[in-house]
Amino acid sequence: MTEQPPRLTPPALFLLWAAIAVQGFGGTLPFARRELIERRRLLTEAEFAELLALGQILPGPNVINLSAAFGDRHAGWAGAAASVAGMVVVPMLIAMALASLVGAAATRPEVQSALLGMAAAAAGLLIGTAWRMAKPMRTLVPSVAVAASMFVAIALLRLPLLAVLLVALPVTLWVHGVFRRGGLT
Repeated sequence: MTEQPPRLTPPALFLLWAAIAVQGFGGTLPFARRELIERRRLLTEAEFAELLALGQILPGPNVINLSAAFGDRHAGWAGAAASVAGMVVVPMLIAMALASLVGAAATRPEVQSALLGMAAAAAGLLIGTAWRMAKPMRTLVPSVAVAASMFVAIALLRLPLLAVLLVALPVTLWVHGVFRRGGLT
């Protein structure tokens, strides 16, 4: 039997998510994954994927929703509020300060080059995180087929996301045998 991680208090949740938000400014998902799974061992790969999936179907930013669900697990609504505040308050203050500085220097070639470099680094982090998160499903041919079909439909064919999701959800449930087992449990 594995030992359960300790429950975090609202102040601890605020500090955890503020640290994640500051580390991953502009792209916190890779940092949240590393902090919650690898460094602190607060979640398993599967638990992280479940919370992220929940965050993706709820309105709003995925990682903010993930932080709220994680905080709720630890300290109820107060934990959810503390986690979301941790994700928002410090980055908001930093963004306001940076917006003032960058706005004044945005036409300079050095600043434009730096911003392009930051965008490339963020894209690399996102791709690396997606690759690690897909590890459990990479050996399952049906999962890879569904993921590849969704990629083709959205990225290459440019079909509307909502239409793709409305088709992909029942197909995914069918592929994984949910309908044959008698429903979701």
